[in-house]
Amino acid sequence: MRTPRDVFSYAETLQQIRQLQKERDEKKGDLEVPDLTPEHQKEYELVRAGKLNPLDVGVEVRMAFTIFSMIEQRKHPLYFSHLPAYLEQETWSPKEGVLILAGIDPEAAILDWTYENFMGAQVDSPSIRHANWFSSPSDLYDYPVASDFEYSSREIKGLIKKAEEGSTAAERLELLHRLEEVEKWENDETSMFKRAMLSARARMVGILKKRWDSGDHDSGQRRAPSFFVRWAETRGFEIEWAAWAREHDYLDQEPPVTAAPFFDADAEDYPRLLHIGVRAWEHARQTSGGTAKQRIASFLADRYPDLSGSERDAISMIGNWQKAGGRPRTGG
Repeated sequence: MRTPRDVFSYAETLQQIRQLQKERDEKKGDLEVPDLTPEHQKEYELVRAGKLNPLDVGVEVRMAFTIFSMIEQRKHPLYFSHLPAYLEQETWSPKEGVLILAGIDPEAAILDWTYENFMGAQVDSPSIRHANWFSSPSDLYDYPVASDFEYSSREIKGLIKKAEEGSTAAERLELLHRLEEVEKWENDETSMFKRAMLSARARMVGILKKRWDSGDHDSGQRRAPSFFVRWAETRGFEIEWAAWAREHDYLDQEPPVTAAPFFDADAEDYPRLLHIGVRAWEHARQTSGGTAKQRIASFLADRYPDLSGSERDAISMIGNWQKAGGRPRTGG
């Protein structure tokens, strides 16, 4: 079955992100907790256990604890990120949702959802200037990047050339200082890594947002975290933190039954009613109140009002597993 182009582009971008982080980690090397005296080792263990304040110990123990914390964050970046707090929220807004799906912390993101091209047209493509991403083992939010400066090195060189005539020595010297500062961050390895990472994640956000906005749901409605994850996975998008979230019981242990490669909406043999039926059945399993048939009917009325009465009846009959009658179950 053909993979949709946006899913393919998303997967390629995610692979680039993983490769960027791998190369970055290899360059950083390993950290080791320094050797401590028996007395300092005892204090260190008390600090680790939360029984002693790090501010109440000597510099050797504080340094060892700091290095230990850095080692733990490198090993478990998702645990130390804000992702667990987001997964415990009841709902996300769509803009929060697509950022979180792409691994970006919405509360630590400075971005433009659109930009104006050289012809003055608004282009619906996000650009992230600064952000934290959940899988990062270090906080690079405040780390400077070349785009923080008003002019690029190329543009400053043009200003210097123009300033050769009719400007003072002090003005030319100021431009040279600005050029030196911009070139420093344009060639800084960490700055280049951050720019590349945010550029790739911005592409992921853009892909997810375009697909979300094109959906047959209310694109502005707040939804539960699990809804966003199911929505992405059923369309073939891999969420890099979903396996971790399932392992730690933030999400259901199993991915949705409608996960790709099933139900490619762009395929010639796409079975629309069957796809809707599986969605309705899955919704009924995950919700409560009334019978399964009633929950399916409510879902179809809300999400697919264009269905005919016979189509809704057929889907309700096929998806309803409570055919024996009797007292309805309150759960899924």
